[in-house]
Amino acid sequence: MMYVDVMMYVDDLFKKFDGRIQLSDSKESELRRGRDVLRSKIKKWFQDSNKLIPKFCWQGSFAMKTTINLSSNQEYDLDDGVYLNAVYADCSPYTVHSWIRQAVDGHTHKIIDKDTCVRVVYANRYHIDYPIYIIDGNGNAKLAHKTKGWIISDPKAFKDWFIDSVNRNGEQLRRVVRYLKAWKEFSQISLKGIELTILATENFSATHCGDSYSLCDTVGKIRDSLLRDYSCEKPVLPYEDLFQSHSDAQKENIMQSFYDLHYHLLCANTSYELSEIVSHLRAVFGERFPSF
Repeated sequence: MMYVDVMMYVDDLFKKFDGRIQLSDSKESELRRGRDVLRSKIKKWFQDSNKLIPKFCWQGSFAMKTTINLSSNQEYDLDDGVYLNAVYADCSPYTVHSWIRQAVDGHTHKIIDKDTCVRVVYANRYHIDYPIYIIDGNGNAKLAHKTKGWIISDPKAFKDWFIDSVNRNGEQLRRVVRYLKAWKEFSQISLKGIELTILATENFSATHCGDSYSLCDTVGKIRDSLLRDYSCEKPVLPYEDLFQSHSDAQKENIMQSFYDLHYHLLCANTSYELSEIVSHLRAVFGERFPSF
């Protein structure tokens, strides 16, 4: 088999892999049902309490279509922003958290009131986080943080930033993000989904040669960018560095992980033997990556 034929076959394997890790239609429908029921419950509580009904904004990886199917021991993490009417801007974060907590009370077996959100935990391996926002007079979204007060945070702006990037670069970017998330889950890398999304988008290498080349080149650029400046700055307000609190040990582990990933991808892209290629790719993605 000629090398060009091998790589065309490998690209087909990547597309098949993406089909395996993409959130299934049935799971997506289940998550949407859970979201819609809770939205109705929250609206009803506000209405019964003679309060202005909030608006909602589905955010995070689900809204950006980069959520992946997880292994059996993982829990889906979903985010549904609650946007309160501006008349409640003087209320404390503790007060507005208590409203949402009361609204969802008794809906599932477990409710957790975190600093940044109210979390509703479902028994069938997923939870929905409800961060609470107010839009200030300057048009900035402010998050109700129980220990820090109202802080600038705009997940909608981040979602728009990513979707704009996909519109410019094509669906290959979404697939590369999903591949990286699958690598993170299998290899248990201590990176968050939002961090991988930022790193992949800012270092994305589009190519018509196939997803294996795009992913390999993107990972190489991520590694090189982190060597120059070990940071992951959020591209929207408040522009914080998500890597700022990383210890030296964590930094070393993450850098080595990117080196290892790039090595296996490069080996896969330069081999003529299908068995060797699949072996390298399964080393970083696990057995969910298809064989021949």
